[in-house]
Amino acid sequence: MLEEGPNVILRLETIRKAIVASPEPMMWFSKKRIKIEMLGLERLIRAVQSRDDNGEVDDTDFILQKISSRVRHVSIEVEQRMLLNGSSVYDLTNILYIMLM
Repeated sequence: MLEEGPNVILRLETIRKAIVASPEPMMWFSKKRIKIEMLGLERLIRAVQSRDDNGEVDDTDFILQKISSRVRHVSIEVEQRMLLNGSSVYDLTNILYIMLM
């Protein structure tokens, strides 16, 4: 099973049918997840660069604010799509947590 890796998932009939029937939503979700992961990495790098002498992150840093704004924007896009598909999740923090699990 370890040698086959992700192909093991395709053995599960329900998941395989979902992938074959509608690959577009899965691809869209994957792109959004990668975007959030990349923004998270950029945020970590920028936070290290913007530390002051005491080691505290400067919250007024423009780039950090823009990164956070972009993460919120992507989360809202995901939330809107989830609501259109009948989801009952309304909390952006929960959406981010679920996406990054």
